[in-house]
Amino acid sequence: MRRLLVSSGIVGLADADSVLIDGDRIAAIGRRAEFDGTYEVSQHEGFLGAPRHDHHFHPLGYAAALSRLTLKEVPDFDGLRKRLQAAAARLQPGESLTATRLDDEALSELRLPNRWELDEMVATTPILLHRYCGHIAVANSAALALAGLSDHPDGILREEEIGPVLREVASRQFPLAPEIVEQSLVGLASLGLGTITAIVSTSDPLFCEVPEELTTLMSLAPRVPLDFEVLVTAPDPPSLGSAAAALQGAGTNIKFGGWKEFADGALGGRTAALHEGFSDDPDNVGIMRLRRPHADEMARAALDLGGVVAIHAIGDRANDAVLDLLRDLVVAGADEAALRIEHASVLTPTARQRMAHLGITASVQPSFITSEVTWLKKRLGRRVAHTYALGQMEEEGIPLRGGSDCPVETPSPWEGMAAARIGGLSARSAYELYGPTLQVGEPSHVIVIDRDPLQTADVAGTRVLASYRHGQPLELTTPPTFV
Repeated sequence: MRRLLVSSGIVGLADADSVLIDGDRIAAIGRRAEFDGTYEVSQHEGFLGAPRHDHHFHPLGYAAALSRLTLKEVPDFDGLRKRLQAAAARLQPGESLTATRLDDEALSELRLPNRWELDEMVATTPILLHRYCGHIAVANSAALALAGLSDHPDGILREEEIGPVLREVASRQFPLAPEIVEQSLVGLASLGLGTITAIVSTSDPLFCEVPEELTTLMSLAPRVPLDFEVLVTAPDPPSLGSAAAALQGAGTNIKFGGWKEFADGALGGRTAALHEGFSDDPDNVGIMRLRRPHADEMARAALDLGGVVAIHAIGDRANDAVLDLLRDLVVAGADEAALRIEHASVLTPTARQRMAHLGITASVQPSFITSEVTWLKKRLGRRVAHTYALGQMEEEGIPLRGGSDCPVETPSPWEGMAAARIGGLSARSAYELYGPTLQVGEPSHVIVIDRDPLQTADVAGTRVLASYRHGQPLELTTPPTFV
């Protein structure tokens, strides 16, 4: 089927207002007057563009944040107590309680509660509360006892400490219904997303208690109007290979993307690995999770499978360690285009130079710039100058990709673009963080938006008016409110 989309203009392309779709491909781009033929004409008042690509997304965590207890707007411990008691009262006998997006920086106490304070709120129901970054969780005594950790000093669990408690709590929860996960992902098309780099785990769930993350995503993908590029967190090469093999036959819109690993934690939870201690906790240099022999083996396995190596690194010490690993891979013959650092948050000038020289991609999350503004300098002091320095990274030649790290941040790519501009990128560079402009020969996926994001100061307010996938209009749903 041939369809001509006519609009007020095309994002990033001057002197063009129309796109000719021929079946599954974009056949031509130009002015309406240039097209003469037999096709269906669809007239739009907005601007045509390519669907956006979120390069760092936790799909199961997003579904859990939308459908389970979220604590981002809780103001203080008293408000937390009321929310937890109300939620616990709705549970079935023997069921545990989890919640996401607890934000100690937004609490009036400016700290996380400990196990004893949680016990006073809800004593008998096992409770596990995830800080919104996902790198710290708080458990009450009932949850700690399930994991054999009754002697834990305060119940505040950091990084890999979370796993044993999470497994026990997860086994006492009803899993998210597949239709809930599907509904959450379908709504992303209404935000203008066409592709997500989906991060899933073959072992401990990430950000949530959704079992069988990979299997769940593969089963749902054919019914979701998105393309999925899957980065897999796996414990060993055989598990990674099995995941890659399973994805090969999972559907036309889902594919194996590579291996995802953690080198450290997060700035908010003070678990990012730093060369010098946190400015508000000088004796704490964070937690280094990268283990070189194991990481070397996993990286080679990912590359052999045709995937990328994507390693989470936020602190400057973690970034330097990951750059050492990636340098060794390049020296051994790896394609630098298949090597990326997720976040690349705190980079010394020397690290930026190394990244640019090696050609390593930085997969960045611009929304951190605005969400962390109230406390970032408190954590890092003078190192703020080398944190989220997107403009400097671009100037020095580091390839950049943009994502949300949802459910840590909003899944809206338009809000990410607005934050990227604050980080020093031009309007065009911020837009292209999330994918290219429309191109002849590419799949016939097109969105219609209410403004040209390259010509407006209010890019964050962009609304999607229509969306075409494989040349056919989608029935857009109202995206859920994400708090």
